[in-house]
Amino acid sequence: MNYFWKATFAICACIGAGVAATAAAGDFDGSKKLLCAPSDIYECAPASDCQRITPEMANIPRFIQINVKKKRMSGIVGSGEKVTTGIQNVEKKDGKLTLQGAENARAWSVVIDQETGLMSASASNDITGFILFGGCKTSS
Repeated sequence: MNYFWKATFAICACIGAGVAATAAAGDFDGSKKLLCAPSDIYECAPASDCQRITPEMANIPRFIQINVKKKRMSGIVGSGEKVTTGIQNVEKKDGKLTLQGAENARAWSVVIDQETGLMSASASNDITGFILFGGCKTSS
């Protein structure tokens, strides 16, 4: 599923399961670097059921660094290749940090709870959509 990588990379940048437990409340407002990892990823297509897939099947990093100040996300995919994508829009509202962008004819959006680090994300093009869930922790 390499076709999915560039568009969905940024989405997965914020995903992680249970990694937010040690951070202080409010640490997920974009003022600190974040380290995120995917937990649940679903691939959906028109007129078919959504299928749960792994980060490796989607060719996305297991761990992704987010630097909101520099508007960049990066990680290493299963092949060992380092990948980076830009964040085009950042919004902080109602206790949520929202990151958005577009790349290679795909749009993506990530929402992170500013207190817990839990997140959801989506990416899509005209024939496929991806939904992701997880959480983040602060990183140095």
